[in-house]
Amino acid sequence: MTASVQYWRLPEEEVDMVAYLQSVAPTVALPGRRVARVEDIVWKPIDEALREQDDAFLITPARFAPEMKVHRNEEGFAADVVVTPALLYTRGRLVTPQRLLSTSLSAGWDYLADDQKTVMDKPADFIRWGKRVMQWVRRVAPSWYRYKHHRITPKAEMARDTGMEMIF
Repeated sequence: MTASVQYWRLPEEEVDMVAYLQSVAPTVALPGRRVARVEDIVWKPIDEALREQDDAFLITPARFAPEMKVHRNEEGFAADVVVTPALLYTRGRLVTPQRLLSTSLSAGWDYLADDQKTVMDKPADFIRWGKRVMQWVRRVAPSWYRYKHHRITPKAEMARDTGMEMIF
């Protein structure tokens, strides 16, 4: 089973998410990109990792970072987003001063084992944490925008009301 929340928030509101995550548990992040060497896949404290300009990150409580599984293909190594107990965070950003790209958090709570027949659950504590994070997003982005599953923060809604375009 998977879960996701897509929402619009202003870039400066990202610090609110970081503060929330750090208040719940020590949280680490990893850019969602491929690297040449497996040793280059390094979890960092979330506030440090999000200083990078990447658009996507894996986010998890620090205690789950050692459970990361690595995937390799012709482009290099990366954390396996399906198996690793982490949320996939896709960062919204201003495309132009008046166009805001949406933000999303998503996760799979289970996955198929290597035999492709057995469904494996991710750790129960991770699932509780992930659901709690998504509930927090729903609280800070209480309004709907266009579709029932797309949310918007009050600050982003004010920006939209003054002419900012919300894009996917």
